[in-house]
Amino acid sequence: MNDVSSSPTRLYRSSDLYFCSFLCSLDFPLVTTEQVTTVNGGRKVVFVFNVPDVDLARVKALYFGGSGTVKARVFVDHLKNLKSLCFC
Repeated sequence: MNDVSSSPTRLYRSSDLYFCSFLCSLDFPLVTTEQVTTVNGGRKVVFVFNVPDVDLARVKALYFGGSGTVKARVFVDHLKNLKSLCFC
């Protein structure tokens, strides 16, 4: 799925832990995290990924449409790792 050699990429930002775990499970590289302040003064973590332009719409459709599949153990391991980044 991720033949990125000739496809333009862009930075994709999301604070959705489950979608980000899905991206990690598909081997999209996590570039960094950002701390942002919400409108009510709270804080949240935004995860930043390199995602080829050609893949972004397809991956979103798979995940949000409910037809995307990844290995459960891999998904859970990535979810735990992403959660730990929220509390560093």
